[in-house]
Amino acid sequence: MDYVVVDLEPSIIDEAIDLAEKHGLRGADSLQLAAALEVGRQCASARLPLILVSADTELNAAATAEGLSVDDPNLHP
Repeated sequence: MDYVVVDLEPSIIDEAIDLAEKHGLRGADSLQLAAALEVGRQCASARLPLILVSADTELNAAATAEGLSVDDPNLHP
């Protein structure tokens, strides 16, 4: 498993604001989603899969709506 550090560039913050308004997300969740979308774009260009792992149903719904694959650990016994 690889981890990617995403700097909170102004473009990420702007996207987070848009996502918060679009999906009714809390601030931290919108930042997490904006960062995940940025990593997702990087992965897509390298043809690598990305799965957002989150137990937050609102975040998961927004991520799915934005085209990300999601895995909720609460769904696995």
